[in-house]
Amino acid sequence: MNGLSIRPYAEGDIWVLEKTLGDPTQMVHLNGPESSEKLQKRHRKYVAMSADQHAGCMYTITMGPEKASVGNVGYWETEWDGQKGWETGWFVLPEFQGKGVATAAMRMLVDHVAALDRPFLFASPSVNNAPSNAICRKLGFVLVKKVDSEYPPGKPLRINVWRLDLKST
Repeated sequence: MNGLSIRPYAEGDIWVLEKTLGDPTQMVHLNGPESSEKLQKRHRKYVAMSADQHAGCMYTITMGPEKASVGNVGYWETEWDGQKGWETGWFVLPEFQGKGVATAAMRMLVDHVAALDRPFLFASPSVNNAPSNAICRKLGFVLVKKVDSEYPPGKPLRINVWRLDLKST
C-alpha cells in the first residue's frame, strides 16, 4: 500500500486509542470500550513498550505524505499451550477500514518480528470478528483452535487462536 508505514507508538498517540479502544462501535467484538482510566494506563504501557522493543512494541500506522495516524499494530510476549511466541493485535480508525490498511501494516510487522527470537506469532480475534479473522488467513496464519477466554478479565469471549510460523516466512 503506497505511503503506508509503521513507527513506534509515541506520547502524542493517545487520541488513536481513544478513537479505537474507547469507541463502542470499534470494540463490539471485545466486550465494549475501555474506560478513560484504562486508556491512560494502556497509553503509558504502549509508550514504555516502544522505548524498549525486546519484549514487544506497539506501532502507530501512518499513511500518506503527511504521515497521518490511522491505527495501531503491535506485538508482545506470550505463550499458548507451552509454545512461546509473540502475540499481535491491531486497530484501524473506521474511515480507513476495508482498504487493506491492517493487512499491509501486519505484513510490515510480520517482517519485523520474523527476525526476532520467537518461532511463532499468535493472533486471537473474537470468533465473530470476520475482518480480523480474514486478515489472519490472508497472512498465512493457521487456525489452531477456538477457545473460551476473557476480555477484559471477567467478561467471557470466544476467540480463534491463529498461529504463524515465523521460521517459514
